[in-house]
Amino acid sequence: MNYDFLHPRDEITLTISRIYKNKMTTTTGGNLSILDENGDMWITPAGIDKGSLTPADIVCVKQDGTVIGTHKPSSEYPFHRAIYDVRPDLTAVVHAHPVALVAFSISKRIPNTRIVPQTYRWNGKVGFAPYGVPGSVDLGEKLAAKFAAGFDSVILESHGVCCGGTNLQDAFQRFETLELCARTEIKASQLGTPQFLTEEQLQLESKSDIRLATFEHGLAGMNVTEKDLRNKICEFIGRGYRQGLFTGATGSLSARLDANSFLITQHPLDRFSVKPEEIVLVRNGKCEAGKKPSYAALTHRAIY
Repeated sequence: MNYDFLHPRDEITLTISRIYKNKMTTTTGGNLSILDENGDMWITPAGIDKGSLTPADIVCVKQDGTVIGTHKPSSEYPFHRAIYDVRPDLTAVVHAHPVALVAFSISKRIPNTRIVPQTYRWNGKVGFAPYGVPGSVDLGEKLAAKFAAGFDSVILESHGVCCGGTNLQDAFQRFETLELCARTEIKASQLGTPQFLTEEQLQLESKSDIRLATFEHGLAGMNVTEKDLRNKICEFIGRGYRQGLFTGATGSLSARLDANSFLITQHPLDRFSVKPEEIVLVRNGKCEAGKKPSYAALTHRAIY
C-alpha cells in the first residue's frame, strides 16, 4: 500500500486500527500523530474507543494552537508537541501500551533489539524515560529529553512506549518491531539465557547487501502462471501477517517460477497489504528493474 496519497486523518485511522486489531493497545489507550507540511498536528482524540475510530474523529491542532474537530485532542498532546519541538526530522509519533513492552516498562528494563538484524536495523538503541504523570508537561519534558539525545524509540517507565519516525509508517514499523523484540526476549528467557547478535555479526549483515544486476520486466512479459503466483504470494503474506508470523517490516517469502527464476518480496515492504506489482522477479541472478529484492534473496536463491 502506498501511504503517500492518504490524508493524515485516514492514515492515522488505518494505523490505529492495525494496532488495536493486533492487540497492542486497549480501547482507551494509545495515541498517534502526524505533523504535516504546514506545521499542523493531526492527532487521535481523547476518550474515543480506539477500536471504532473514523477519519472524522481525528483532531487537527493548528500551529497557533487552534483545535479543529468534534473532539478534544489526546491528553498526551503535550509530549507529542514536545517531541516535534526537539526533533525537526520527525513527522510522526506512535504511543501505545502493548503487553510485552509494558512489562519491560514496569521492570525498568529496555528490550534488546539484537534479536535478528532487521530488528536492530529498525530500532538500534532504545531510550528509557523516568516516570511522569500521563498527560503532564513533566512527562513531555522527560520524553523529549530522550528524543533530543538521539533515541527514536523510548520506553516510558510504568507506562508504555513511544516511537518517532520520518512518517507514520516508519514510526509504526519501529513500534511493531520493538514489541516483537520484547516478546521474543521474554520467551527466550523462559528457555534459558538469550544469546543476542554481537557487533561483529551486525556488521556482517551490513556487508551482505549485494545489489543484483537488473533487467526490464513488465506486464507485457508476464504469462498467466507468473500473474497467478504473484497473487498467491500476496495472499500468503497477508495470512502470515494476520497470524503474527510476519511483522510489517520483517519476514520474506518467495516461490519458484521456473528452473531459472523465482518471485520474492521486495525491500522495503509493508507486509500488512502487499500488491502483486510489489513482488520482485529474480531471473538468472538478475532482478527486475526499479525494484530491490529482499535482503534474503541470495539465501532463497541458494536454497532453490
